[in-house]
Amino acid sequence: MFKPVLLHKTGPQIAQEIQACIGCNECLLACPALAEPITIDVLNCQTLSGSISPAVAHFARSCYQCGACVDPCPVGLHRDAMMMLLKVRLLRSGWEE
Repeated sequence: MFKPVLLHKTGPQIAQEIQACIGCNECLLACPALAEPITIDVLNCQTLSGSISPAVAHFARSCYQCGACVDPCPVGLHRDAMMMLLKVRLLRSGWEE
């Protein structure tokens, strides 16, 4: 049975999920939208705060929340929901490529 996932979570919820990340990079290895190499630690850091690098911004814009990142995560995290927060940060900052 299909179990819908809420793709919008609050900043504190995303921060909690990022803290639970073990840094294995499996989500990024499974992602069809990742065009240039970035590491999970960089993505995690830039998801929550600070400046967003061009590589991470491009990745966030390319992500279409397909969920390919969810199944390979050994901790059961939803990177797709985390990416939504990053997309919101990009929109709010007015970041343009």
